[in-house]
Amino acid sequence: MSKTEGKTEIRRAPQGWTLQSHGDTFSARAGPFYFREEGGAAGVGFFSEPHHANLGGMVHGGALLTLADMALWDICRREVGLFRGVTVTLNSEFVGPGPVGAFIEATGEMTKAGRKLMFARGTISAKGDVLMSFSGTLKRVG
Repeated sequence: MSKTEGKTEIRRAPQGWTLQSHGDTFSARAGPFYFREEGGAAGVGFFSEPHHANLGGMVHGGALLTLADMALWDICRREVGLFRGVTVTLNSEFVGPGPVGAFIEATGEMTKAGRKLMFARGTISAKGDVLMSFSGTLKRVG
């Protein structure tokens, strides 16, 4: 979101991406988040704004971790279809600073899907530079 004359404007989705609404949830407040259109590789992204920054002027690690968690879900959903579940683990390695003002995207692959547990890994990047690598486990519930 960018502020113009006291109003908040949501940016147009990049080509090949769709803005997804999350209602009045944490994800809505942390984003807005854009998802790659169906039929392609998994992908979740956001435009980094000043409110995503830490005191050092770079994107806060918590914002990148939120993106990684959302990407785990997108990666697995594209492989197995819709499911209800919870994140069991989320591992990360921060490898570069996240620039404010850039489109930051996460993508990856599912490494295994069992009856209850799904495993995936990926990277987060901006302008072609890797910012973070991640892996995690999701558990189906219900």
